[in-house]
Amino acid sequence: MTADMMEEVIDLTGEETDYERIQRAEAVKARANELYKKGDYREAVNLYSEAVDIAPTSGVYYANRAAALMNMRRYRDASNDCKRALELDGPSVKVVLRASKCLMHLGQLDEATTLLKHAQAQALGNTITVSQLDRELGSVAKAESFITQATRLMKRSQYKEALIQLEMAMITVDPSLRSSSSAASSSRLVGLSLDTIAVRWRLLRAECLVEVRELDEAASVTTSILTADNTNADAIAIRARVMYLQDSKPENIPKLLAQALSFDPDNTKARDFLRKVKRMEAVKAEGNEAFKTGRYTEAVEAYTRYLADDDESGVGRAKVLSNRATARSKLSQFELAAADATIALDLLENLTFPGNEHPTPADMRSSPNSSLFSKLYLRRADCYMKVEKYEEAVRDYTAAEQLDPQNGEISRALRNAQNLHRQSKRKDYYKIMGIERGASESEIKKAYRKAALQYHPDKSAGLSEEEKLVAEGKFKEIGEAYTVLSDPRKKEMFDNGMDIDGSSASDGMSSGFGGHGGHPGQMDDILRMFFQQGGGGMGGGMGGGMGGGMPHGFGYGGGQPEFHQHSQPGFGHSHSFRGGAGGRRPGQQRPPPGYTYSQF
Repeated sequence: MTADMMEEVIDLTGEETDYERIQRAEAVKARANELYKKGDYREAVNLYSEAVDIAPTSGVYYANRAAALMNMRRYRDASNDCKRALELDGPSVKVVLRASKCLMHLGQLDEATTLLKHAQAQALGNTITVSQLDRELGSVAKAESFITQATRLMKRSQYKEALIQLEMAMITVDPSLRSSSSAASSSRLVGLSLDTIAVRWRLLRAECLVEVRELDEAASVTTSILTADNTNADAIAIRARVMYLQDSKPENIPKLLAQALSFDPDNTKARDFLRKVKRMEAVKAEGNEAFKTGRYTEAVEAYTRYLADDDESGVGRAKVLSNRATARSKLSQFELAAADATIALDLLENLTFPGNEHPTPADMRSSPNSSLFSKLYLRRADCYMKVEKYEEAVRDYTAAEQLDPQNGEISRALRNAQNLHRQSKRKDYYKIMGIERGASESEIKKAYRKAALQYHPDKSAGLSEEEKLVAEGKFKEIGEAYTVLSDPRKKEMFDNGMDIDGSSASDGMSSGFGGHGGHPGQMDDILRMFFQQGGGGMGGGMGGGMGGGMPHGFGYGGGQPEFHQHSQPGFGHSHSFRGGAGGRRPGQQRPPPGYTYSQF
């Protein structure tokens, strides 16, 4: 036998028959099945692929590889293998159900329905097969109903309700997802990996999460999507919006949106949002520049334009409200400034703690917005102090101190507010006298003379009984105020927030409206003091006599003295004299020479 003939025989002997090829593929499949049972799906896929290469016209190897791919969450590849298996081997309920599962995970519900109905038509007479297909069709229809409802609700801006429907669809597709019912979140799937769910559905969920201000969860969704595909323009646009609402790295937001447009030039959401961001930032910068140069009215106007145009209501809005509050405070618009701070605090709480109506100081201190919370509380507290709402100021300074316990300035401000709050619960003697805190001795005396004249009982003759009672109370309070503020020791105690009550000095005095009793003789001493100091004029007594130099109701005129009781600080009885010229009480000092009398 020639060499050529031997070569030909060898070639003929080396050919593999179809039977032998199938046997070899089956051996590879058996090894792959063992790996599949052990959960080593990656190696199983490799071996199933080897079997496919050996016998590419046998559908069973595609079907088995599809099962392993599904466990690896590679649903698109698994779906393609199922379709190929059905093409090669014909209808198989196992493969149809497997293909349907893949299509559901891909969010292709219409295609899954079509596939199942086609298989159902071919399975007539096979009760078990029809029953299996019916159950699967029911699951697909249920998921489709949830998605349809979610889409409708999103168009109506009912995002919380839409989120519920979306997540129900996801649980229908993947029952292994464990839903929770946390009151602190609108989502029942917070923190879960949703890699088994269609990207399109996850993006819809991210949109709803943004709208209900579950921003951390929305960011988590976009991160997961972009980790798998960093060119997904929709995910990039949503991530940029989350950053805008959180006011996180605002300088990077335009760059992100430009990147999204580079991947998808027709992405209208990214384009529109980029325009909005640029417009809003320009208005805010205008306000900030006006504020820095002391043009507070212009700053308020710019911030107001920003707030009117802003429909996002994120942390940036809270910061602009804080800026406007500061500008309004500079313009002494304290009530408006406090209102801005209140709106900003409410917004910041909703953004930072969605679903939590009562965040604790510890929650705020550990939040990324801790410094802004503190700034707003301090701004509002200062405004409350300016309008003498001390109780509210104490509340805000307390909150600010809990956010920054080591800040001595806040602690001192809190103590001051507490002192003023305690004083505000009592009579404010400075306010009664119509003077500022820190008034000098002469200013206190001058204010006392003026106030005492205004509410002196002799001026109440033409008043109604109700008006007389009011005047009586005012006159008594003036006396109490002077008793405390004219005494350096008592004044210092009062200024330091101690409980100093001037009413004890006037409790025993006659009121001028029928009261009597007290400490006779003290009035003469104070009257003499005022004469010696050349105090301001007092009017005449009830009979119209002239008086002067006395803040306590003494009028000098002709004739014998006639007594009328009037309450004055430090005296049991006060007296008004009227009558002929020269009439005065025995021992009473005359007015200084040249003293000018004045009328009420």
